[in-house]
Amino acid sequence: MAVTSILNNVAALGASYQLGLTGTGLKDTITALTTGKRINQASDDASGLVIANGLTADTQIDVQGQANANNMLSTLQTQDGTLNEATNLLTRAAELAQEAQGQGADKSALDSEFQSILSTFNALTSTTTTGYTTGLGTTYGNFTVSVDAVTALAGSLTTNAATAATNISASLASLGAARGAIGAGEESLQAYSSVLGIQMQNQTAQLSQIQDANIANEVVNLTKYQILQQSGISALSKANQASQGILTLLQ
Repeated sequence: MAVTSILNNVAALGASYQLGLTGTGLKDTITALTTGKRINQASDDASGLVIANGLTADTQIDVQGQANANNMLSTLQTQDGTLNEATNLLTRAAELAQEAQGQGADKSALDSEFQSILSTFNALTSTTTTGYTTGLGTTYGNFTVSVDAVTALAGSLTTNAATAATNISASLASLGAARGAIGAGEESLQAYSSVLGIQMQNQTAQLSQIQDANIANEVVNLTKYQILQQSGISALSKANQASQGILTLLQ
């Protein structure tokens, strides 16, 4: 049997305690609904928070790694375009060298265009080294393209068209090898970027499972806590009023 007391209102204390729990639940539910996250502080899910933080960091690292790969891919594509123009120049030079070996050819006129091509080619192929790095400073498929290693074009069509033709053939072969190396690098970078994209997608899905709030459940909880809060306030009020009945015994 409950003791009637004027010193302690046990019923009111119990109602107040439960009302405090309801308030905490209501606050957490509102926080989850406003942030969209199930874990908003360590006490919500300590182990889940550790995993979520790790996934978030890994995803950001992969985002930067993909950006590095795409930036280098753009650089390689630009360099490939440059070497493509160099190849076109040498192809034209090869035509001139072949023409200069024919009977009755105006070698002086042909050599004028040939020397102009040499000058443009030398200016176009001033870059010597190409390489790329992705991820956290990890070299991925590093390679070197030495354009200066392309056989130098020498001689004049007016005096030695055959030698010039031989040099051009060697230069075209070297340029082909350089473009092949760049192409292999582009392929590797594209594959690397695709792998990172899939990895980020999977990490984001895993993070969502751990961290994101179930909005449907949180709406149900919101309704529950709102009702409990209203009923708790009403119960606390009645518990306080009940203690006033003791005064009638003293009248």
